[in-house]
Amino acid sequence: MTVLVAVAGASADGETEAKTIAVALAKLPKADRAVAESQRWCAVLENNRLGSMGAPVKATVDGKAVFLCCAGCKAKATAKGPATLAKATELKKVNAAMAKLNAEDRTAAEAQRFCAVMEKSRLGTMGAPVKVIVDGQPAFLCCKACIDRAQADPKATRARVAKLTKAVEDSQ
Repeated sequence: MTVLVAVAGASADGETEAKTIAVALAKLPKADRAVAESQRWCAVLENNRLGSMGAPVKATVDGKAVFLCCAGCKAKATAKGPATLAKATELKKVNAAMAKLNAEDRTAAEAQRFCAVMEKSRLGTMGAPVKVIVDGQPAFLCCKACIDRAQADPKATRARVAKLTKAVEDSQ
């Protein structure tokens, strides 16, 4: 399977990634588009934005619709039915929480993807991410309970943010 990766900012033909995704999502029927937009990410390859690889693929898993980045994910989605449904539900929750941020913060939080303190806690799973400024740099946390730990060791927090952001960039 060939995997095309949309680089943040521009696709191969010069369109912005957001425009490319919007065009791909527009190919879906209106009701499906709303569900895909609420999920935002592939239920199998959760680092892939729906629409970044063309029109999202709708799969029925245990009688419920989930969206995937490509047809290549369909077999895995159906084979792991309950886990796929749980992931799609989590992604909808994450997307709703991230939507509470302003556009600039949402972009930065999505680039970081995980809490700067609790690195396995995906931002948005515990509500809107919490933004803190650590030595002049923004860091996103999963919850307010992480603020003291983030500020206790600014150098380590900045290093974790850099590591998390690089990991997301490398996965794209």
